Amino acid sequence: MSRVGGIIIPARLTAADLAGRIDRSVEEVCAVLTARGEPNAPEDILGAELAIEVSRTLGNEVTVESRDLALERLYEYETKGEMGSDAGGRAGAMVEGVVSSLDELDEMIESVSERWTVARMPVIDRNILRIAVHELLSDPNTPTPVVVAEAVRLATTYSTEKSATFVNGVLATLAKTARER
Repeated sequence: MSRVGGIIIPARLTAADLAGRIDRSVEEVCAVLTARGEPNAPEDILGAELAIEVSRTLGNEVTVESRDLALERLYEYETKGEMGSDAGGRAGAMVEGVVSSLDELDEMIESVSERWTVARMPVIDRNILRIAVHELLSDPNTPTPVVVAEAVRLATTYSTEKSATFVNGVLATLAKTARER
């Protein structure tokens, strides 16, 4: 992840993780959370907006990684039928691209997923794969290894222990043909 324009964080992280990323003590982060009336244990999960506000209060600028935000919005879209707040920027473009080409992306994913239909995949995994395949198809400037590594990072961060291996395997197979289209 690049550090242009500040510190880049995932869309969800613990208070302790945020403290480490912004080089502040866990106590300082928890004190800001307490003052805001938010849950304040080091292991409590903070969403993107709250993490940004806490960081600003402590004098740090953070940015949420585009792929993380896109994954969050696509999860909301599938589970709630809405996308919540607008992701905007690169994340918004990813979400729009995925939603507008769901059928094509799902066909490509299913073509290399042995014994798995997209509908049977965990919602997080299928959306990680959709984001990555969309990026492979639409963003030739991002190297294939970066797309695959970021998808594996998302799976490791947000899904099950076996998901990273599954996502890596599907994308390693699919990446060969996706860039040739």
